[in-house]
Amino acid sequence: MSLFYTSGSVAALLFLVFLACRALWNQRRRPAPFPPGPPADPLIGNVRFFPVNDTPAGLTKLARKYGDVMYFNILGKSLVVLSSQEAASDLLEKRSAIYSSRPRSIAQELIGWTDMLGFLPYGEQFHKQRKLFQQAFTKQGCVVFQPSQLSQTHVLLKKVLQDPERFDDHVRRFSTAVIMEITYGYKVASDDDPYLGMMERTTKIVEEAGNSLTILDFFPSLSYLPSWFPGNWFGHIAKDGPPLMRQMKEMPFEWVRQQMVIGNATPSFTSMHIEELERNGEASPKDLETLKVASAQMYTAGAETTWSSLMSIIAILLFHPEVQRKAQEELDRVVGGGRLPDFGDRESLPYLEAVIQETTRWHPTTQLGLPHSSTADDIYRGMYIPKDAIVLYNSSAMSKDDRVYSNPDLFRPERFLPPESEPSSVNINFGWGRRICPGRHLADASLWIVIASFLTAFEVVPAKDGKGQDIIPELNWLPGLASHPAPYPRVIRPRSSNAAQLVARL
Repeated sequence: MSLFYTSGSVAALLFLVFLACRALWNQRRRPAPFPPGPPADPLIGNVRFFPVNDTPAGLTKLARKYGDVMYFNILGKSLVVLSSQEAASDLLEKRSAIYSSRPRSIAQELIGWTDMLGFLPYGEQFHKQRKLFQQAFTKQGCVVFQPSQLSQTHVLLKKVLQDPERFDDHVRRFSTAVIMEITYGYKVASDDDPYLGMMERTTKIVEEAGNSLTILDFFPSLSYLPSWFPGNWFGHIAKDGPPLMRQMKEMPFEWVRQQMVIGNATPSFTSMHIEELERNGEASPKDLETLKVASAQMYTAGAETTWSSLMSIIAILLFHPEVQRKAQEELDRVVGGGRLPDFGDRESLPYLEAVIQETTRWHPTTQLGLPHSSTADDIYRGMYIPKDAIVLYNSSAMSKDDRVYSNPDLFRPERFLPPESEPSSVNINFGWGRRICPGRHLADASLWIVIASFLTAFEVVPAKDGKGQDIIPELNWLPGLASHPAPYPRVIRPRSSNAAQLVARL
């Protein structure tokens, strides 16, 4: 026992000496000072000052003190946090050649998700998957998907009319059904469809895996702890995640291939790319695996982010009834009372456009974007950003930057309309540079057609208490890769009997 204790003490001491020597060496060879940040403790760096609870808000508060480019030393790992659109554009776009990779994500490795485009390091496999998306999801290319988005929106409206209490479930069905139809040509036929259940289980696992960074990224050895160890939340995802992820990749992809063999395949992202590979004689197992993973990325990321964004917009409109009414008045002028909107109406609805953009600015769906990684040393504004630094962009801070948006805490769609025309918030939600979301045009179209159709036919109003008084709920946001509101009381109802009949006739 004493020998073990002595050996352990010596090992710990040697490790501390190593950290101290490395810190001194790095300081001596550094060509410029690190960006400003909280005070650092010996050996452990800024661990004590990095906000663990509500990280985006905590980092936003620190940025007000230390600036829009902050540096943290977390147990020897360099972490740089960008809190302005200017800094994010300068580094992640203009210097994308060295800021487009990803750091290792231990939690995503545990669930078997690191071969997805969003988590791949910059390199050959990234380019192969990215090319598949870029071919299909240009702004003009997404027009071919509009009939599916419109028909699924009408299904959503009918379900809301029949059972408004299950609005959250209906929106999740919509977001999954649209992605399944576009990705695989598969039509979700019922509320107990197996792919809806698969998406729900996948979403839960991904949420449990955490946001941009977890403690495992700084203590990788913790991943070897037994599942019964107290506080081992990642033991569960390591056990349940990989089988689910394999099923998610394999099951719909093989369904498409079977449909193609018997001649029943509906044109889709997956079937069209399989046909292209076969025409070019490139349908090797490796190429098919790349396509399989890319298709699964669409299914998981696309469905969840669309659902979260829609739920956020509806929640925010409840708290701003004057904005809801103004958007509905614009819709009534353009659409009239005899039909529902379609994509051809979009250019005639500038206020609705501003409402959606202001909602996604006021509460970005991705509060902290997925981390980038620097592949070379860099100097920015006279500050040193080392190679292999983790680079985070804080969307929450950018959305409330008073140098860009006037009175940023106010929800005011007019900021995006003439004569004000404040800068767009597109990058805040969809990312930067070579890592910008390749499905952003598709997601934007789904968001628009649902909100336009919903506000034409329905309204969201406060629920009543036992005395008939409005219940003004507290709006709490749940963390995750895609932030969304926690359940809250509300009433969703048709705007009029005419609106109800319009939906019923769909």
